[in-house]
Amino acid sequence: MGDAGEEAVGRRVRRWRTVSEKRRIAELTLEPGASVALMARAHDVNASQVFKWRRALKKG
Repeated sequence: MGDAGEEAVGRRVRRWRTVSEKRRIAELTLEPGASVALMARAHDVNASQVFKWRRALKKG
């Protein structure tokens, strides 16, 4: 096996995001004309996860 820093071929490595990162990404999608899918892709996150973060942000 390779170094611990290498990604396995064909597998995604789970990335733990801080609350501030989640909030920032969710806030970016609330801007006029912003696309959740594009923001998610730009930050290597699934769009459904970003929608969940947006709901949480709106709830407080």
